[in-house]
Amino acid sequence: MNPDDQLPVRRQRSDGIQARERILAAALRLFVERGYASTPVRDIAQAADANVAAIAYYFGDKAGLYRAALYEPVCALAGDDALSAATDLPLRAALAATIRACLAPLGQGRNALLCVRLRQREAFEPTGMLDDERPQRERLQRHLTAIVARALGFEPGTPPDPDLHALAFSIRALVVYPYIGHEHIHAAEPRLFDAPGALDAWVERLTAYAAAMVDAERARRRP
Repeated sequence: MNPDDQLPVRRQRSDGIQARERILAAALRLFVERGYASTPVRDIAQAADANVAAIAYYFGDKAGLYRAALYEPVCALAGDDALSAATDLPLRAALAATIRACLAPLGQGRNALLCVRLRQREAFEPTGMLDDERPQRERLQRHLTAIVARALGFEPGTPPDPDLHALAFSIRALVVYPYIGHEHIHAAEPRLFDAPGALDAWVERLTAYAAAMVDAERARRRP
């Protein structure tokens, strides 16, 4: 284990909830920028204007802080309930409900946005700390596959073919760039995020794109 990951056992009082929030916000930013392995605990403490003992007090160790960064900012956002409600809707309504659930962190402040970006980084630099959410990610794929299969006329219970999976993954990809490219998008056109109703506009346009992708797959499959 990296010595930096081993926080002192001694715990100390700090300034309560505000100190914890500062530490979590600093950790989110640095973990997104550098990754888990390359972010020393002391750098997080310095960025949060706190000390290493305060991190130990609130989070236990570096792994505990990383888990908090991965989970806390999005724990109250839409999840399985939103997907379940969309299952039997017509194509565009089902796509819109699913896309809205996926984009919800865009309207929940900077920490939620950073949390989603950190989760995406896990795909390239996995720590294993999101493994217990794998069933939820697999459920999203099954959910989208079922939506497009129904739209393309698949009989219920018919196993999806590789092209159907590719279509579902491509629709999921639509909601990724607003997160990973957030800074570039905002620099090019701030109104895409800052204008009133920006989230609704993203949902509307991405739903239209996703529906067009389904139409293209339908046309491709015609004899």
